[in-house]
Amino acid sequence: MNRSIKKVVLAGATGTLGSLILSILSQSVEFEVTVVVRRTNATFPSRVTVKVADFNSVSSLTEAFEDQDAVIDATSGSDPGVNIRIIDAAVRARVYRIIPAEFSVDPENAKARSMPVFQGKDKAFHHVQELASEDKITYTTISNGAFMDWCLRTGFLSLDIHSKKVELMNGGTLVIPWTLLESVAKATVEVLRLKDAKNRSFFIYSVQKSQKEMADLAKEALGPEGWETTTIDMEKVIEGAMMECKAGNFNVQVIGDMIRYINSTEGYSGAWKNDDNEVLGVPTMSDEEVRQLITKIAREKK
Repeated sequence: MNRSIKKVVLAGATGTLGSLILSILSQSVEFEVTVVVRRTNATFPSRVTVKVADFNSVSSLTEAFEDQDAVIDATSGSDPGVNIRIIDAAVRARVYRIIPAEFSVDPENAKARSMPVFQGKDKAFHHVQELASEDKITYTTISNGAFMDWCLRTGFLSLDIHSKKVELMNGGTLVIPWTLLESVAKATVEVLRLKDAKNRSFFIYSVQKSQKEMADLAKEALGPEGWETTTIDMEKVIEGAMMECKAGNFNVQVIGDMIRYINSTEGYSGAWKNDDNEVLGVPTMSDEEVRQLITKIAREKK
């Protein structure tokens, strides 16, 4: 039986996505919002309750989650065990709904989830599925592909609009979902309002385009002059990343290379065949809106 969600606790409230989720939650008068943090040096809106917890302790997290209807896990970091502990604590605290720290690829994509970079998420997802099958908790996941504005800002998917450099991964032809961080945050809050979000995954996007299509829009927005375009064989990249991983070097470069491989290789990623944009109120973007976004981000460093 579905039940309404009023009391919401957010873990990871100071992160890139978590801070946006908190902003939207705290402006929504129907929710009573609590954030769980490791330390109290951050500043939060006055109507938000702040609880300090040890994220290495299920017992500590359980205490922080008591009397809550939903937990949103927006944490990110090198310890995938945090996500499992948050799930277990939510179960112990008798929380009704959890939104796990997915916010990426399709959780049912076995190829992508077999990669070391996603094995932590995969373990947590199957863990919450098992608990849900035992009626110990309910869950909702959100898949958004690439964080669009973050990737454009950082050049993470090998499109650097600041230095006008493009490294086409496997030719840059694979179409994938790109979603604005704000849209991901709004969708996260919106699923709390839905009556039919129990134990299901939602798929959203702002645009579905290839890396090359995004690069072409960047060239149109910023002018065709001065661009350096190269290509890279991602099979060689992933071979090197896997060797480093096996040697115990699971560093930022290795993690990035694995995610870039997934987002440029058929079968590991791709456009959503079905999406939930309409039900979650996620707007798609026109090419002109993408060009305007690129121009805006490029000006940030000038």
